[in-house]
Amino acid sequence: MTRAALLLLLGLLAAPLIVSPAFAQAPQTATGRAPVPNVRAPLQPSAAPADRAAPKSSAPSETDQSQGVAGMARVVDGDTLRVDGRTFRLWAIDAPELVQACERDGLNYACGRAAAAYLRTLLTPAIPTGDRTVDAAAAQVVCEPRASDQYGRVAALCRAGTMDLGAEMVRAGWALVLVRHGTDYAAEEEDARANLRGLWAGAFDAPWDWRAKRLGE
Repeated sequence: MTRAALLLLLGLLAAPLIVSPAFAQAPQTATGRAPVPNVRAPLQPSAAPADRAAPKSSAPSETDQSQGVAGMARVVDGDTLRVDGRTFRLWAIDAPELVQACERDGLNYACGRAAAAYLRTLLTPAIPTGDRTVDAAAAQVVCEPRASDQYGRVAALCRAGTMDLGAEMVRAGWALVLVRHGTDYAAEEEDARANLRGLWAGAFDAPWDWRAKRLGE
């Protein structure tokens, strides 16, 4: 080896080691080795497909609430039904609350439960009502919304077969005309009063008066 080549080799060995800043500043791992830096640019999130529709809300719209419904009915109380998963207050009537008591023959009785029981009997075929028989499909009820009450419940005209359930409840004396909805069933109420049917066979508080006293409504 020539003298010039030997001097060049010694010069290279003596030169300081140049370290990339990325490696010099990399944190030490638990093993004492510096991790390899990621020199690739971060991936940008891909855009959602334009034709992917947003999930729809399961809450019913105002349009859904205003539409009628038909289906099997379940009695909640003397003036309220559940039909196809929706709650309907019978239009233009007010029946005693389930826990309401009335008086007959000097004794208290559960008139609220009696009203609900009578409404339940109306959801069976061929209901005898005194001097006549009403045609009704077994628990198949059609409700047509008319308005909403102060609690947001839908008040609806509900029929079982050809029978208007609200009219029949008033005619039987187990509900009163709710004047703020109208006087559609005034004749049925007068007939029940004259013939002492249902509530009219004894003493009672009108449902709205009972609620005002007991519930502060």
